[in-house]
Amino acid sequence: MKNEFTKRYSDMEAMRKKLFNELKKYSDEVINTKPEPHKWSVIEVLLHLVAAEEATLSYLQKKTTDTSSVKKSGLSAKIKYMLLQVAFNIPAKYKAPSVTKPKISKATLQELDEKWAKIRSDIMTITEKLKDEDFSKELWLHPVTGKMSLMQMVDFLTMHFQRHQIQIVNT
Repeated sequence: MKNEFTKRYSDMEAMRKKLFNELKKYSDEVINTKPEPHKWSVIEVLLHLVAAEEATLSYLQKKTTDTSSVKKSGLSAKIKYMLLQVAFNIPAKYKAPSVTKPKISKATLQELDEKWAKIRSDIMTITEKLKDEDFSKELWLHPVTGKMSLMQMVDFLTMHFQRHQIQIVNT
């Protein structure tokens, strides 16, 4: 399971790098410009994604210090994850949980690239130390649906990224 997690996580990181390479052709002024007053700029979308993964990192730092008493993810987590999948495939807008709302509204692409790469690296460092069986334990907390496994975490983060990538492309 650990090897599968590492592969999925690496694939997700490759998607992030590809997006940043594509965004480098735009100036910081352009990516900080809101398309409409009530819509997020590209940078705000990226800040939201970074905030979500920063919250994930913070939770993992606490939960992975001792995984011996953490229960295995079960049917409840599978159902919650399936509901997340359905929700993300519906073309509706959702209010971002407060923990993932951008705290600032302007930044440079380079700043965000470096910050996000560090968060991703830190998450990978934490997970590399875990045992194979830990990847099916409830070590991740989604702000709306609750505790899930690390495998569900990486799949959700990928799905979350892809949903917002579409938003970025359409901005």
